[in-house]
Amino acid sequence: MQQLFPIKLQNEDGLFVEYSLDLALTTIHENSGNLDTISKLVPVRKAPAAVALQVFRVGNIVGCAHVIPEIPTSRDTADGWNERWIVNSHIDLATWNDAYQ
Repeated sequence: MQQLFPIKLQNEDGLFVEYSLDLALTTIHENSGNLDTISKLVPVRKAPAAVALQVFRVGNIVGCAHVIPEIPTSRDTADGWNERWIVNSHIDLATWNDAYQ
C-alpha cells in the first residue's frame, strides 16, 4: 500500500457517493505462480512501470500477506535494492509471535 484516500463521485441520481481507495504497488508472480522449491512460498517481482501502481477499492482487500524481501533491508540497504520477494499469504500468529519474541 502506498496511499489510502477517499474520493467522492456523483452518481446518476445526482447524489455524491464516497469511496475509500488504495494506491498500491503491484507485483507479478514468477515461476507461473508455483511455489518456490526451498521456501514453499510464491516468488514475485516488481511489475513493469506501466502497471506498477494500481488503484483498488479498499473493500476489495480480502486479507493480508507477508512480503519478504529477497535482499534483507537494513540501515545500509534501502528497500529499493529489492527486485524480488516471496509472499506468505498464510500468517500463523502463534508461530510469528514465537519466532519474533
